[in-house]
Amino acid sequence: MLDKLVVAHFFGQRQPLALDRTPPLAPRAAVPAVLVIPREGPPLEPHLMVVTGPSAAQGLPSADAHIVVDSDDARDQRWQELADVLITRHEVAGLLDRHVGCAVAVARQPGGCLVGLRHGPLAQITGLAGLLAGADPWPATFGSLLYCWLSARLPLYGLTTATVIAGHYRDGRHFEVAGRVRITVSEAAA
Repeated sequence: MLDKLVVAHFFGQRQPLALDRTPPLAPRAAVPAVLVIPREGPPLEPHLMVVTGPSAAQGLPSADAHIVVDSDDARDQRWQELADVLITRHEVAGLLDRHVGCAVAVARQPGGCLVGLRHGPLAQITGLAGLLAGADPWPATFGSLLYCWLSARLPLYGLTTATVIAGHYRDGRHFEVAGRVRITVSEAAA
């Protein structure tokens, strides 16, 4: 079962981060995060999204609270109508139609995720360099990334040309790298 209320801290990363490729940290020591290093278009500086629960604010700026729900978990059924991001093991087609308040639907797939967005585009997220993007916590983290990216009114094409690194954020200065991902965007089939 996922944490329902997610607080995503999405901000321009202006201070250096120490990137480390060590084995994953204990869950209490670090939180899921995605570092986006743009290659063209806005934004001009790297952006970092750190995902925490409501009680772990960590003094990070630009918090956005939204609800993430696993649509396949029977314990989460009462939360589905409130969800901003829905996670599933099935198809995203129709999931957004059935849940009109939901902005992002993420389907777990081998080696990645397929993300349906409210206004039509599909984003394919595939893991590179050893990242198992289909394993928790990554589908929810990538769903939150796209939700925050769109909420900040940043263009989707900025993600397709960026270097996107998934990992864990620790103590404001360290980023434990899990791996790189590639994001491609296409229009949804009619």
